[in-house]
Amino acid sequence: MLTAIDENNKIINLLELDRKELTGKFYCPSCHSELLIKNGQIKVLHFAHKSLKSCNLWLENESEQHLGLKKILYQWFKKTDKVEIERYLPELNQRPDLLVNDKIAIEIQCSHLSIKRLKERTENYKAHGFKVLWLMGKDLWLAEQVTELQKNLVYFSENRGFFYWELDFQRKKLRLKSLIHEDLRGRIICLQEEIPFGKGRLIAHLRLPYLAQKLVKIPTFTDPKLSSFIRQQLYYQSPKWMKIQEKYYQKGENLLTKKFEGPYIAPLGLNLLESFTDKMTITTFTQIDQNVKLYYENFFINFQRNSLEMLYPPRFYAIMGKQKKEK
Repeated sequence: MLTAIDENNKIINLLELDRKELTGKFYCPSCHSELLIKNGQIKVLHFAHKSLKSCNLWLENESEQHLGLKKILYQWFKKTDKVEIERYLPELNQRPDLLVNDKIAIEIQCSHLSIKRLKERTENYKAHGFKVLWLMGKDLWLAEQVTELQKNLVYFSENRGFFYWELDFQRKKLRLKSLIHEDLRGRIICLQEEIPFGKGRLIAHLRLPYLAQKLVKIPTFTDPKLSSFIRQQLYYQSPKWMKIQEKYYQKGENLLTKKFEGPYIAPLGLNLLESFTDKMTITTFTQIDQNVKLYYENFFINFQRNSLEMLYPPRFYAIMGKQKKEK
């Protein structure tokens, strides 16, 4: 942790002081137990509890990556906006890594946490009028497939569809992954953009997905071995695929005889095969308040027309759907 209170109950921010200025005893702002000052060769100067038994907001030692990212983002925000580091919010009993302009909580998540805990923290922020932005460290970067935890850290906008924020501590980059789609194997396709740390106004970069902008798009592709993959999944009785096959049987159809022509790629959370069989399933995402049902419906209409050469943001499909109704 990078903040503490001194013997006079004054907030001490290590990013604003020199090591020589630190004298006396220091205490945790939330549990009020005594802290130690640590200054190793790897980690930045920081406070640490003598014992974590009495503090429920600090469950483990922070990594070099986490401490370093907090320092970098604090200094970046500070250039143009009001920012407080590790401010304790007693009404929430939470302490965001950074609080920007009094109402935007920035959480730098460098390690895995339970979905239950993630939902509790997110809903607590929302219930008290705070906007929370989760920015992910290396262990939570998107890989070939999206995990359940990562689905609950995804955001949504009409201009960028589903999007996800990553922080690259080694390369000093903020990374936006947007227009996140999946194929039937569960592999992700997305647009990736990088912003060097310290460049421009950080809060403006974080608002990018919500701003009107030039139309973004991603080319699609056809999976020539998709039929073989599905056949293999059914042979080994994959629960996911057996469930879909059962729905096809109920309609007198069979996945094994279905022709998979063209791209089978859809927005995160939309299974194109299940959409054929019954009412569209709407995935819930912890960070998303918007109703994505219309996006799914407009995308599916476009898919049925066999016009899936490119992947576009939700706003594009909404405009196309409106134009069709007006004709």
